[in-house]
Amino acid sequence: MNKSLITLISLISLSPFLIQCATQEEVRTLSYQLRAVNKKVEDLQANTVGDIQKKQASSSGQLNELQQEILALKSELEATAAVNRQFQQQNKALESSLQEIVTKQSSETDIKISQLNEQLKQQQDNVTTLQAARVQEAERRARAAAEAAEAARLKVKTAGSNQSITHLQAERKKLVKAQTPPSVRQATSTPPATLPAQPPAAESVADDPGSATPVAATTEPAPKEETVPPVAVTSPADELFNQAQKKYETGDYQNAYEMFESSLTTNGSSANAVQARYMMGESLYQQKEYDQAILQYQKIISSQPKHAKTPAALLKQGMAFEQLSDKETAKIIYQKIISSYGSSPEAGQAKSKLSSL
Repeated sequence: MNKSLITLISLISLSPFLIQCATQEEVRTLSYQLRAVNKKVEDLQANTVGDIQKKQASSSGQLNELQQEILALKSELEATAAVNRQFQQQNKALESSLQEIVTKQSSETDIKISQLNEQLKQQQDNVTTLQAARVQEAERRARAAAEAAEAARLKVKTAGSNQSITHLQAERKKLVKAQTPPSVRQATSTPPATLPAQPPAAESVADDPGSATPVAATTEPAPKEETVPPVAVTSPADELFNQAQKKYETGDYQNAYEMFESSLTTNGSSANAVQARYMMGESLYQQKEYDQAILQYQKIISSQPKHAKTPAALLKQGMAFEQLSDKETAKIIYQKIISSYGSSPEAGQAKSKLSSL
């Protein structure tokens, strides 16, 4: 635009000089060109100003929109800030409320823990008292049972000894009679007036309970000795064990226990010793004296771990603990049976017991 104006001004200033030098035709051409240039200048001015105005109007509109958007954003920011301030106030209120609740609950919890500790202490004292009472009662029962068993043992021992002596004397007399020759037996059946005198030694041997080998009652040689089988003599401990077994089978568990104990005391090294101990535990178990039964079973388990009766003692010990509501100890015992005596019949019963707990 500036270049066109300079050109126009230059032409106007030079036109007088050109008119003098140029022809009329050239003047007309120049005038035509000048008008064309002026028109272009006017068009250019009109178009440029319109575009600028349009651009200015568009820029103004955009500026207005931006201002409105900025105002809207400012209002939103202010609203957000107000909400944040409200939330902060609410958070402070919640924190204070929560702190109060925590403090209150902590105090209540401390009080409850103190009460529970006191109750637990009382329960422990009660358990200790009950355990002491149970131990005292068990000791009293054990002393009473030991005294009764000792009295029964002495009584049975005396009766068994007398009975055994009488039985041995009768058996020895039968042996002497069986080994005496027929002539002597016939002579002994005659009246005393014609009876030949017998040596005193034969009479003393027949009547002596301590003699183990009978001798002939006469000096006549026997034509032939008859072989007599040895007489099976049952020991007093075995007889007492059999009597105790009968008592147990009839349900007289208390007397059965005392007799089993007497049998064990009389001959603790017999073949029935472990069985007698086991039956003592069974008698106590049937009387619901489970704690004492456990002790009897334990004596077998500790002293005879490889005995055939040990798995049965362990099984009944676990059952006794179940009766005492000590299921955890019962589980441990059943697992021990399975691990240590897996091939025994009691192992299957232990598995069944474990599955039911």
